[in-house]
Amino acid sequence: MSATTTLTRTESRLFLRDPMALFFGLIFPGALILALGYLFPGFDEPTSDLDGLRYLDVYAPMMIALSVATLGLVTLPPILGTYRQFGILRRLRTTPVHPARLLWAQLAVHSVVGVLAAAIAIGIAVLAFDMPFPKSPAWFVIGFILAMLSVFAIGLLIGALVRTTTAGQAIGLAMFFPLLFLGGMWVPRRLMPDGLLLISDITPLGSAVQALEDSWFGMTPSAVNILVMLAYAVVVGFLAVRAFRWE
Repeated sequence: MSATTTLTRTESRLFLRDPMALFFGLIFPGALILALGYLFPGFDEPTSDLDGLRYLDVYAPMMIALSVATLGLVTLPPILGTYRQFGILRRLRTTPVHPARLLWAQLAVHSVVGVLAAAIAIGIAVLAFDMPFPKSPAWFVIGFILAMLSVFAIGLLIGALVRTTTAGQAIGLAMFFPLLFLGGMWVPRRLMPDGLLLISDITPLGSAVQALEDSWFGMTPSAVNILVMLAYAVVVGFLAVRAFRWE
């Protein structure tokens, strides 16, 4: 068994023992779709503000992006900060394990949870609120993969640098809420003014939400949104590996 496989299995077991990470990363997005649809008046009804769509239609892709952001920015950086704070990384330094393998193990575990969370959210949206399955499934998968890679790259970079659990939590949350806002959590992207929409487009979460929404309703995502996510994944991911410190 390779070192990477062993690390991945170990990290999987540790993640499953964290009920908060499991709830907010896996269950919360789907539960929030249910809450919005059943508890907020008008969310499940077409509105002229959204060109005949329901608020639920534009928030469902946002909930999937919420799961990605939670995993990448809230749960991932503190894990690596904890490992560095308590000397676990220092002990790993004496083994042949390259830092890229540890980062890859974290990326793999969080990606699996992200896929499951997206499947749960889509299932709830389709079964409970009669939303269609994504009409451009290939583009939806591409958009979702790029969303995970781009946001997780940021989380890995934070985790590669922070020295403590608290620092990982603080910096991750400091990026989490602004990115959620720019992704359309409080103001749907369709209702954003042009200037704010432009800023949203150059963030990984804003581009992710737009790509997921476009592909869900059968449109090809904008090349700008795809390239923005790809750029974050490649550039920030490279920096995460290069910047990684054992101590």
